[in-house]
Amino acid sequence: MSNQVTATLKYALLSDTKLNLIADLVRGKKVTEALDMLEFMPKKGARTLHKLIKSAAANAVNNNKLSLDDLYIERIEVGRGPKIKRVRFVSRSRISHYEKYRAYVKVVLNTK
Repeated sequence: MSNQVTATLKYALLSDTKLNLIADLVRGKKVTEALDMLEFMPKKGARTLHKLIKSAAANAVNNNKLSLDDLYIERIEVGRGPKIKRVRFVSRSRISHYEKYRAYVKVVLNTK
């Protein structure tokens, strides 16, 4: 019997490459250890991932009656979301184009 618990975040306001850097640090770790690491990391992606892992842990404890101490991060999948194209007005009536990136994140927790 599998005790997998998931939580998904769509359209995270961050690029997938920046989120993947943070996800690499906590893959395979225990949930409590990962939450402690992410809480004091000075990155925007760390705050986003902290909330998502905390949500997945709450799903495991409340819905599946699992113990928080036994949970570890089995998988974190980070995918590229849609780009939103924007313009910035610069001097002499000119326009600079830029893109805002989005990401999808899926966290899978399991018990040992």
